[in-house]
Amino acid sequence: MRVNYEQSIALASTDPLTGVHNRRYLDTHLDQLLQRARANNKPLSVAFCDIDHFKRLNDTHGHAAGDEVLIEFTRRLIRNLRSHDLVARIGGEEFVVVMPDTPPERARRIGERLRQKVEQEPFAAAGCAPIAVTISVGVTTSRASDNFGVDLVKRADEAMYQAKNSGRNRVIIAPARRAVAAERSVTPQENDG
Repeated sequence: MRVNYEQSIALASTDPLTGVHNRRYLDTHLDQLLQRARANNKPLSVAFCDIDHFKRLNDTHGHAAGDEVLIEFTRRLIRNLRSHDLVARIGGEEFVVVMPDTPPERARRIGERLRQKVEQEPFAAAGCAPIAVTISVGVTTSRASDNFGVDLVKRADEAMYQAKNSGRNRVIIAPARRAVAAERSVTPQENDG
């Protein structure tokens, strides 16, 4: 029974396609990581990664090829991160990377390395020619005013949308201080990832 219970817990917190953590796990653990970082007076950085034009990729090559791209993308993330960084798939082609003890400039460099590792080598998928893939990345680092992990994810998500809106295939760092901004409206291009 214990093995079944542990397997159930693992399944509930893991994305079945990629094998990384899911949104439920991220939501449960990010607040704890933020509190730990604050208690140790260490920075906690978050990168929000989104595969560019993923809907078009699925429409052109099929969902099976899209799944293969997601699996390989996850492998590239994991190979280029530290063992204690947390990777979670939170949506179709959206991933969050949580980097403990990582100041802003180092987080930006990590985001840039991830972006390059995706862009540099086309992705293989059965029955398809190699597929060129790029990502847009938004990066932020914890602030004294952050009460919850969701604050970091939201800021990183906003920076990722800035990367999308300024041409995709780039890394944008969230501003050091939150500016008062008008609500963002979704443009047709954003619906295409």
